[in-house]
Order: sequence, then C-alpha cells, then structure tokens
Amino acid sequence: MGIDEVITLEDGSEYILLLSTEKDGSKYFLASKYVNDAPTDSYDLFKELVVDNEFAVEPVSDETLKAKLIEEFENQVDAMDEEEKEN
Repeated sequence: MGIDEVITLEDGSEYILLLSTEKDGSKYFLASKYVNDAPTDSYDLFKELVVDNEFAVEPVSDETLKAKLIEEFENQVDAMDEEEKEN
C-alpha cells in the first residue's frame, strides 16, 4: 500500500493516499476522499493493517494521535514546498 494508490473501504467509498508516515512501528496515511476519479477536499487519516498477509486500513480515532499525525503531515507539506522553492 503506497502513495497515490486508490483504496476502497468496506462501505464502497474510495480514497487516494496522499502522504504517509511511521509512528511507533505503525504506518499511517493522509488520504483524500476520491469521487468520480478525482480527489475531493474531504480528508481522513488511516492506519495500515496487515491481516492474513493482506493490507487493510482503519480510520484513526484517537484525537491525540490525530493531532500528532496532522502536525507530521503539515511538516511534510512544508518541506515539499521549501524544496520546490529551492528548485
């Protein structure tokens, strides 16, 4: 499971994985809801799971963890912006 991959949840909704990070041995993703083959302005955080050698995700519900992940993803975006300015 990786960046730019479109995933389908059990309810049929689709998300595109935009950014990833690892925290405490787990992988997390920032994802945008994907409708009509295009990302939307609706974002969610997911934790990657491996079940029976298959990849799956679950929504992040812990508010403290969400805040830490959002800060990490904001730092990633800031770093990408700085890199673009330098090039």
